[in-house]
Amino acid sequence: MPKLSRRLLSALAASLCMSFAHAADLSHWPADSAKALNAMIAAHAHRGDYAVFDADNTTYRYDLEESLLPYLENRGVLTRDTLDPSLKLIPFKDAADYKESLTSYYYRLCEIDDLVCYPWIAQAFAGQSLADLKRHVDAMLADGKPIPIRYWQGDKVVDGTVNPPRFFRGMQELYNALRENGIEVYVMTAAHEELARLVLSDPKYGYNVKPQNVIGVTTLLRNPATGALTTSRLQIKAGKYDEAANRSLVITPFLMNPMTWYEGKLGSIVGWIDQWKKPVLVAGDTPTSDGYMLLNATDIARGGVRVWVNKKDKQMAQIRAWSDESAAQQKSLGLPVTADKNWIVVKPDAIQ
Repeated sequence: MPKLSRRLLSALAASLCMSFAHAADLSHWPADSAKALNAMIAAHAHRGDYAVFDADNTTYRYDLEESLLPYLENRGVLTRDTLDPSLKLIPFKDAADYKESLTSYYYRLCEIDDLVCYPWIAQAFAGQSLADLKRHVDAMLADGKPIPIRYWQGDKVVDGTVNPPRFFRGMQELYNALRENGIEVYVMTAAHEELARLVLSDPKYGYNVKPQNVIGVTTLLRNPATGALTTSRLQIKAGKYDEAANRSLVITPFLMNPMTWYEGKLGSIVGWIDQWKKPVLVAGDTPTSDGYMLLNATDIARGGVRVWVNKKDKQMAQIRAWSDESAAQQKSLGLPVTADKNWIVVKPDAIQ
């Protein structure tokens, strides 16, 4: 029997992989986007590849922490009095008829810089057990109603509302299509890792992400019975992770790696997923927080795609300018020009 050439064997293997690829049901995607995603999935099915998604406003509409904070404050679960003293970074701004809310305080920290408020809001849930947070998150999502807030806007106190997450059907379809075709799904979120896990790893919410694959802002967890400190990431790294057993643990305000915002998302892909193998899909919606992983992590050389959820025209213009500038810099350095390639842009309403 003649020996087959290595090239022919590779071609046969690729053909076999393609034959086992399942056409994804992406009915909640625009036709052109679904076609591009299906082509990528078929090309990478069952080859050990992986995808990375942002959570808030990418995986689902709206922001989990920014809705849960006022939801819990309105119910007296989180208050200025229960806030860890280390998180009182600036004086509260009270008026004769207004005691500043935690949401208002958070907004004012964001006015200093997002790099201040991004970690702060994750730390603000310190003192809560994962079991209690799961109960509150489920209740908020089941209620689904806008959450009233009152906050400083300049020198005026204004009233408003924030919405709890609404799940994108299109993203639920895409998450499950990737998994069914042997492409591992990871979430890289600037929210507290434990909060994101409570939603995305609960099968009833339709995403079915492995709890180990949710990577987010990390604070130490304390065992209230023994005082022992741990994190899910440390447990996962040691091969001793038990999601159910962790429910009794209490969040502390102490930050540790990974720190998953801005360039930290890119660094956490390298440090916590794979140092050398790049994801074949990266999805995000925020230029500053998702831009580094979208531009620098996506494996364009192997046909990877960048998915951009275009919630604001201003942010669309920012990421387009950044990708164009990056492409020009790549060209000037004699590098392959990839930064402006393989973008799939979709409006939130198109995948709802």
